[in-house]
Amino acid sequence: MVEISLANGASIVSLVLVLAVAAGLVTVFYYRKFGELKRGRWQLLLLLRLLAVVIVVLLLFRPVVHFYREERQKPTVVFLLDTSASMKIADDVSGIPRFTQARDKILLWAERLKEHFALQVIPFAERAGETIAISQLGTLSPDGPATSLSRALVAATKAAPRSEMEAIFLVSDGIHNSARKPEEVSSRMQVPVFTIGVGTSLKTDASFKDIQITGLDCPSRMMLNNLTRIKAFVEAVGLAGRVVKVVFLEDGQTIQEQELVLDDQPGPQEVMFEYRPPVKGRHVYAVRIDPLSEEKIPENNERSAPALVVEAQIKVLYLEGTLRAEYGAIVDRFLSKDPNIEFYALVQVKKNTFVKRTNMEGLTLESIPSDEATLNQFDVFIIGDLDSSFLSSAQQEAIVNRIKNGGGLIMLGGYHSLGPGGYANTPIGQILPVELGDRDIGQLTDPFLPELTPDGRQHPIFANIARFFPTGGSSAEQQQLPPLDGCTRVGPARAAATVLAICPLTGERMPVLAVMPVENGRTAVFTGDTTRKWQQVPRVLDQESPFLQFWGQFVRWAAGRSEQLEAKASVTAATDKAAYEPDEPIQLSAVVRDQRGEGTDKAKVTATIRAPSGAFDKVALVSTPGPGGHYSASYEPRFHGTLEIEVQAELEDEKLTAEKLIVEVGRPYLEFEKLDLDEKTLTQIAADTGGRYAHISAADQLIDQLNQAERKKRIYVEQPLFWPPLFWAIFVALVTTEWVLRRRFQLR
Repeated sequence: MVEISLANGASIVSLVLVLAVAAGLVTVFYYRKFGELKRGRWQLLLLLRLLAVVIVVLLLFRPVVHFYREERQKPTVVFLLDTSASMKIADDVSGIPRFTQARDKILLWAERLKEHFALQVIPFAERAGETIAISQLGTLSPDGPATSLSRALVAATKAAPRSEMEAIFLVSDGIHNSARKPEEVSSRMQVPVFTIGVGTSLKTDASFKDIQITGLDCPSRMMLNNLTRIKAFVEAVGLAGRVVKVVFLEDGQTIQEQELVLDDQPGPQEVMFEYRPPVKGRHVYAVRIDPLSEEKIPENNERSAPALVVEAQIKVLYLEGTLRAEYGAIVDRFLSKDPNIEFYALVQVKKNTFVKRTNMEGLTLESIPSDEATLNQFDVFIIGDLDSSFLSSAQQEAIVNRIKNGGGLIMLGGYHSLGPGGYANTPIGQILPVELGDRDIGQLTDPFLPELTPDGRQHPIFANIARFFPTGGSSAEQQQLPPLDGCTRVGPARAAATVLAICPLTGERMPVLAVMPVENGRTAVFTGDTTRKWQQVPRVLDQESPFLQFWGQFVRWAAGRSEQLEAKASVTAATDKAAYEPDEPIQLSAVVRDQRGEGTDKAKVTATIRAPSGAFDKVALVSTPGPGGHYSASYEPRFHGTLEIEVQAELEDEKLTAEKLIVEVGRPYLEFEKLDLDEKTLTQIAADTGGRYAHISAADQLIDQLNQAERKKRIYVEQPLFWPPLFWAIFVALVTTEWVLRRRFQLR
């Protein structure tokens, strides 16, 4: 059916009327004006003028013809071809690799389908490739380092409009080793996916021989020079009794070797290496077995994992006599949050009954330990509001011996500590930096802010936070700390002690914080018990508050590791993990400090992610809400393998560079960790989408089931009957011709 529409809703009748009236008027005019001319001449002039009028009317009404036409349609069929490395496995009885089987079958199916369907091929591995023609199949090879079925399915849905899509054929061994599960995509698809499995179960093949390292248990964080156990898990098929050499490597260099006699028992064999990493920093550790000549798949003989080697963690034993608020703050806000501290906290709520908090593995304490072997595991002892009667002389002596051999002791103020706690004449009391009074000594209950001595302002305990405290005749900065709610009274400092802070409310300027060396160790007395209030101050550096900075530097000093942050511009960077699946985003974070050592949001922070091939990406990190100086970004890697990440910050005219990071995206030889055809996954995808699953040996039936009947598509057409530029040109030509003829005929 053909319809005509006009501009501004005008009708055909109005168009005809206008044409008729215009034609009539022009005819009457020409007949009266030029009727005396020869008949042919005035009629020619009339025709030219009528044609010009018709063109003007068409330009005014702009008629458009509407109609439908039918076209033969070729629906789209998409072939998803797996080009990951596992497709090079030759497990067919003929010895033909999986990929070759898949490619050859697609070529045969294309010949049968090309008459009735538009065919597309999308190769995929860890990512989906560009759509290629059937003729380009010969250019593909199975070398992808990982497989993402989910990305392949997403790419297929975008290959053509839904209305034009007939089916998707997924040809794969079903081995999926990326983060996003394919079921998350297939459950929402509206196009049937016919899955075609390629491969077999290798372990059922009596002739199959292979060694595989199925797992590597390697901590992502190791302590410098501390004993670390790395476990490798080995499975062998068809090679029972063979002796192989298992090699442990650090950054590609052989560290240790062990011999392993392969067995034929189900489950993996365990090989353990013990190692004390001697160098800090990020390293890649690997376990490898040299392939045997008869092995089917040599690529699965190695596993690797990145790890960060850091200074040994500080171990803290915290003893308290009551569940007071200061205990909760120190444990929950500091000890539990510091990644470089392991702690065990014991609170005696009644005789021989303790509340326990710890993040230490492999250690269980039911009470305060008394044996030196257990106490010697700890670097720092914090004794809070605990009466001396809860510690036997033997326990105190053991603690004192640990201090003298390089440990640290922090004694806190409290209602039952220091003087009231009865430590005056005990082994612990004798190594403290202040004289202790008797049990009748009182508490100072007036609020105050400790005043730093000249020694205190320079001491690592107060690095970067000394300005928050008054000193001598000067006051603290405007943004000062909340005052302590009093303190426990103590006597004067011992001769060998250094007073870092005093109480300005007492005439004798009583020590609030004093420290003292004790042979190879060190002790400290801090008479306050409400530092938790310092959390209320705006964040400093990359810490939550001066509370964290104070306690972090206090404990590190007590452990003999004064690693305070210098007041200078710097950038530090980190990732949320050390190893990622191929399509798992990397979460980047950075902390930028200015020349004062304080966090700043005025920096331009960029991360360069470099692949082993030398290719790289740049990612901008943006400032995050909360503490100043924190930046973050999420990066979806397009590279595979060991990636180097370098974070730089531009702050005013200074360029800052963080220590280089190393992450692993997809493990080497990831494709060969799973060998068998995964029919379960392929069947699930087909079921989710309304398709079917078949092994490649029986997949011809799926192709034959496609509806190959001729399809026609009705196409709606709008055809304008006017073309303004052309029509105006014709109009000018007609008017000009009429004028020339009138001159020739000697007419006005």
